[in-house]
Amino acid sequence: MTEGETLLALQEQDLAITRAEKSLDQLPEKMAVLQLRKRLKEIEAVRDKAAAYCRKADALVAKSNDEASSVQDKIDTEQAKVLSGKISNPKELQNLTRELDSLKRRKDAIEHVELGLMEKAEMGVAQLAKVEAALAEGSAREAVLLDAFKVKGGQLTTRIAAMRRERAKMADAVPPPLLERYESVRAAKHGIAVGRLAGDLCSACRTQIPAGKAQALQGGPQVAECPNCRRILVIMEARP
Repeated sequence: MTEGETLLALQEQDLAITRAEKSLDQLPEKMAVLQLRKRLKEIEAVRDKAAAYCRKADALVAKSNDEASSVQDKIDTEQAKVLSGKISNPKELQNLTRELDSLKRRKDAIEHVELGLMEKAEMGVAQLAKVEAALAEGSAREAVLLDAFKVKGGQLTTRIAAMRRERAKMADAVPPPLLERYESVRAAKHGIAVGRLAGDLCSACRTQIPAGKAQALQGGPQVAECPNCRRILVIMEARP
């Protein structure tokens, strides 16, 4: 195989590797995993908010319960005074009775609010359970997709590794200065470093080369340079 043919084969191998790597990067299973992970993060954010809501609701219920207990202690204290028989003054007894009625109304109001808080807390717990169930379901789905990706991705990875080994053998057959030039042009020209002279056209840039220049290229070395795109140009036509 000539230098020109080797360069063309090397470029085809590089393009094949690029296509395979793109296929690996765009496997449906991989894209599905990425989309699912994005969704799971959104659900996790909802879970965190739901958990924060539950903590706040529990704290409010506990606070209300403490307040109700405190009022009940006062009621018990005042009630004990009334039942002790030590208070004989009618006015003082009347005041105590009013105070007891006020404390009972206050306790009733607190318990009413507490009941509402407890209902909200229960709703929060139920919502949190739903979110956590969705997370568990999503995680299970992620595991299935990852297994599928490992199978297909593993096959592609093995194939790419074999292609790279073959590519290394091809590169070894190219003289170092020419290989260095190939790599430089390839990096600068979006992966297309070599063109083939087809009549008076460069197959890489598809630009017509003036007839005189095309004839000169056909009569020169097999490996030249396209005067238009500055890529490596391989002249495959027979030369005198």
